[in-house]
Amino acid sequence: MWEVIVNIQSNLNLAMIYSFQGEIQKATDVLDTRWLLIYIPVYIFGIWDSYRTTVDMNKVYVLAEREDHQFNSFSIGSLEINYLDKRSPIMAVIWSLFVPGLGQLYMHRIVSAFFTITWTVIFFYNSRGLEAISLLFIGEIQQATDVLVPQWLLFFPSLYGFSVYDSYINTVENNKLYDKEQRRFFKEQYQSSTFKVLKGKKVN
Repeated sequence: MWEVIVNIQSNLNLAMIYSFQGEIQKATDVLDTRWLLIYIPVYIFGIWDSYRTTVDMNKVYVLAEREDHQFNSFSIGSLEINYLDKRSPIMAVIWSLFVPGLGQLYMHRIVSAFFTITWTVIFFYNSRGLEAISLLFIGEIQQATDVLVPQWLLFFPSLYGFSVYDSYINTVENNKLYDKEQRRFFKEQYQSSTFKVLKGKKVN
C-alpha cells in the first residue's frame, strides 16, 4: 500500500512512460522529488527484506528436512477448510492470467488472493482498463487509448507477474509436499517395520 501511495504521489510511472518515449524533459518535469526520495528507501528495503527472509526460510527448510518434521495436511478455520491436495500449476497460471488473484484462490491461499484481487480491482478502476478494452472490441482504438490513465496502468505488469509466478511456484511446492505426505502415509500404514533396503555390492 505504501509503495503504491508513494509511486502515485511522485508520478513515477508517468515519468517512466515519458522516458520510454524519449521525452526526458517531460519525465523530469512530472516527477515530484519530495515523494521520489521516499520511494528509494522503500524499494531498497523491499529487496533486502525479501532476500533476508528467503535465506532464513531456506535454513528452516533444511532443519525440517533433517528432523523429518511433521506438518499439518488438513485444517478447518474460520475462513476456509484447507487440505493438502495435488493441483495443476498450469491451471493456476491460466486463472491468474484471467484475473490476478484467482490462481491464489485456486490454491486456497485466501489472504494472498484477497489482497491481489483487491489491488486488481483498484488498478482496473483507476486505470479505466476495462473501459479501454470494451472500446477496443468495438473498434474505437483511439478512444480506447485516450481513456487510459497511464499512471495506474503501469502497475499491471508487476501485478500480473507476481500473480502468475506466485501461483505457479506455490502450486509446484504444494505438490511436492503432497508427494512427501503420501510417501510418509504409505510407509507408516503399509510398510512392514522389518522391511529394509539392502545395498548391493558394486561390480567392477
